[in-house]
Amino acid sequence: MRNKIIYILTATLMVTMSIGCKKYLDINSDPDTTQTPSNSSVLPQCLAAIPTALQSDGGTYVARFVQNWLTTASGNANLYDQQGYTFSGATMAATWNMTYYALGNNLNYIIENATQNNAPDFIGVGLALKAWAFQHTTDYNSDIIFNDAFKPGLFTFKYDTQETVYKGVDSICRLALQYLNQAIASPSNGKLAIGDFAYNGDVTKWKKFVYGIMARNWHHLTNKSTYNADSVMKFCDNAMASTGDDFCLPFDANVNNNSNYFGTYRDNMPGWRQSNFIIRVMDGTALVGSNAAVNRDPRMAYMLACSHDTTNGNGGYRGVDPGIGDPYSALGIPSSYYVNNLPPTSGTALVNYNNSRKKVAVAFGDSLYLNPSSGVFAKGLGKYLFQDKAVFPVMSYAEMQFIKAEAAFRKGDKTTAYTAYMNGINGHFDFINRSYSGFYSKRGASDLTGSQIPAATRTKYLTGPAVKQNEGTLTLTDIMLQKYIALWGWGFFETWVDMRRYHYLDLDPSTTQQVYKTFQLPTPLYSLNAGKPTYRVRPHFTSEYTYNYSELLRVGALSNTYQTLEMWFSQP
Repeated sequence: MRNKIIYILTATLMVTMSIGCKKYLDINSDPDTTQTPSNSSVLPQCLAAIPTALQSDGGTYVARFVQNWLTTASGNANLYDQQGYTFSGATMAATWNMTYYALGNNLNYIIENATQNNAPDFIGVGLALKAWAFQHTTDYNSDIIFNDAFKPGLFTFKYDTQETVYKGVDSICRLALQYLNQAIASPSNGKLAIGDFAYNGDVTKWKKFVYGIMARNWHHLTNKSTYNADSVMKFCDNAMASTGDDFCLPFDANVNNNSNYFGTYRDNMPGWRQSNFIIRVMDGTALVGSNAAVNRDPRMAYMLACSHDTTNGNGGYRGVDPGIGDPYSALGIPSSYYVNNLPPTSGTALVNYNNSRKKVAVAFGDSLYLNPSSGVFAKGLGKYLFQDKAVFPVMSYAEMQFIKAEAAFRKGDKTTAYTAYMNGINGHFDFINRSYSGFYSKRGASDLTGSQIPAATRTKYLTGPAVKQNEGTLTLTDIMLQKYIALWGWGFFETWVDMRRYHYLDLDPSTTQQVYKTFQLPTPLYSLNAGKPTYRVRPHFTSEYTYNYSELLRVGALSNTYQTLEMWFSQP
């Protein structure tokens, strides 16, 4: 009886407190922290998570799979140059973290909050980013958590097949377009522009981004009998219409975490060097068969780093090979190599001096072998995308044109293919020449070049031997190598999709040579790959291998060679 009285008194007290002291005891309310933040304040955090993942996983790992750049090291230090993998909590996990943590429920919040407040622009943007993230993650990891994602109360999560995710992404994109169309028909109060540092609140550009996602989604299936070139071309036509529509993200660059991952301040590039493959693609070796001056791509001077040594036949552009590194990387230019502070003219000193001049330069500038500004913000230092305040692209007009070119070529419409091919090349020239400091003036973005590529220089290249002059001579190789150039330095993941679609070494039926001419897989490949290249990345090590073990067992992710299993999208 005593216990019963206590229970009644306690219950009465709790009811009284819940009525009279609700504000005092409400643990979900914090006067110093907004409990229902505006979508304009949540969206920037979501956008900021994107380059963090793309640059971290992309630059550190995938860029080396596709040989945008490689390391100067040898042995185990170039594990990823050999398309290998290490089991580790943070290794290759930035994409997973972005999709399921950084974006995840933050996007769900934006969508739910926008639904309650009748803000179709935010709903459309939230859905667009959700579709992009799932597309990107399935292309990276293969089978992923899709239908079970973000379901409350679950402690283990079922993986869905890549086919399921592809269909789901298409559905999300179509829903996003519905809301973005509503927003265009009934413009909002402009709050989207407050937090949107990609497109400054321009809903029409967000629509183009969604169509770009759909173009990727449908085009990745070129090896399947269901591939629909007409739909791909239609999506490309509705996507970016010029470089002004490119989806790029700028950086404030006033602290480490809001600075370009590839910039001089963060110093993440000193051990990486441009590959010999990109050199061959741009100096004429791959596209023409000769690196004579007339065959060289003028964009090379704006994108790549030239060394002191100019005796190698292509103007001084050197790269490294996978698993080998830079054979001259250990050499500096010691003062003992000089004579009266001048370069030597003969003897051993001259040999040593010339060997050191053959080193591959760092990405930050010509004839630079060290970071010129580590830990110091200095606008204007660096080159191309490798500056503290250079934007990071997520999708571009040039990319869409090359997708259209390949789709039309596969359909047999060579006229459309050739037009799109030329648009893609010109689009990338425009990408380099574009003024980013104007459009992204709020964040003070740097332009990618201090002096634009002259019109006459562009014309000379476009009418030269490296560019096909008519539709009758156009090949898949021409399209894919020009696309490789346009995506170099940022589009690692889409390049990896392309290379996997062509199984790295597939032949161009028009030439019976590799589509990716002169590309070579590492020799040897990583020891645990069993002689096969890498096609996928394992799920997040810490969360999945610790807490979702049964699902990994079910999909076969516990095998040492799981990363070499071909993706669904690249199979017939």
